[in-house]
Amino acid sequence: MHRLLALVLLLALTAAACGDDDAAEGATAPTASTSALPFTFVGPDGVETVVEDASRIVSLSGEFSEIIWDLGLGPNLVGVDLSSVYPKEEMRLIPKIGVERLLLAEPILAQDPTVVIGDEDATPREVIDQVRQTGVPVVIFPRFMGIEAPATKIRAVGDVLGVPERAEELAASVQAEIDAAVARAASIEDRPRVAVVYVANRGETLLLLGDNTVMEGIIEAAGGIDVAPAAGADGMMPLTPEALAAGQPDVIVTSERALDAFGGMEGFTALPGVAQTPAGENGRILVYEDLYLLGLGPRTGDLLIELLEALHPDAAS
Repeated sequence: MHRLLALVLLLALTAAACGDDDAAEGATAPTASTSALPFTFVGPDGVETVVEDASRIVSLSGEFSEIIWDLGLGPNLVGVDLSSVYPKEEMRLIPKIGVERLLLAEPILAQDPTVVIGDEDATPREVIDQVRQTGVPVVIFPRFMGIEAPATKIRAVGDVLGVPERAEELAASVQAEIDAAVARAASIEDRPRVAVVYVANRGETLLLLGDNTVMEGIIEAAGGIDVAPAAGADGMMPLTPEALAAGQPDVIVTSERALDAFGGMEGFTALPGVAQTPAGENGRILVYEDLYLLGLGPRTGDLLIELLEALHPDAAS
C-alpha cells in the first residue's frame, strides 16, 4: 500500500514537472516539494545541522532510502548505500555510494548532495566529518529500536526533509498496521521459543540478537518468546553452540545474508548448536530479506503479520 501511494505521488510530481512550460531546457529529473524547510536538527552527537535544501538526497542506509521513497521523495534520491534494495527496481537505478559501515567521502560527494541522511551505524565517523567539512549538511539520527521505531523514524525523516504532514500520514498508517498485528498476537497463549540469529565479520561470526537491538520487542509482538534475554544477550551477543542449544528455540529467525554465508539451508542447519535445537531438528528456520527483517521501516507491520502466521500457522487468516 505504501509503495502504491509513493508511486502515485511520484507520477503526479513528474506529470506536473513535464507540464511546466517555463522549465529550463535540459533540466534534471523533477524533485518533490519540500516546502517546510529549513529545518534544524541536533543529532545524538550534539552536532547541529541546518537542512535548507532536500532536492538532492544521499541516503546512507536502506531503511532511510525506503522511507524517503514512501514519502514521495524518490525523485530527490541521487545516491544510496548497497543495503537500499526496496523498492527493488527503483533502487537498482540509483547510484550506489558504498556500504553504510565502510563509507568513503568521495562517492558521497560525487553525487553533489544537498543533504545526507544516516544514523549512528554510518561509519567511519571521520568520513562523516569530511563530508560536513565541505559544507554538505549530514543528518545522523540515533538508532531507533522496537516496534515504535518505524513511526518515530518516519516522522524524524519527514521533519528534516521538509514534509512533516506527509510523514505524519505515513507514520499513522504504518503504526496502525503494527497495532493490528500486535492485537492479533495478544490473545495467543501457546508461544514458541524464538532465537533471532544474524551474521557478522563477513560471515565468520553468528550473533544472537536480543534487547537493545532493532529486534527488541519484535518477537513478543509477533506472538513468540525471545530466548535472547534468558541467554544474557544484551545487544548482539556472539552465539556459541552451547548458548543456542541451551536456549532450545522452537524457531530460528535469520536473514538471507546469514543463510548465504553458511552455504544455504543445509549448511545453516548443520551448524553446531543449530542442529541440537528443536528448530534445527524440525526444520523451523524462518528466513527473511535483511532490510525487511532488520530495517524497522514502513513494512514492519507486514513483517509482524508474516512472523505471527509463520509462528502460529493456525492463526493465518
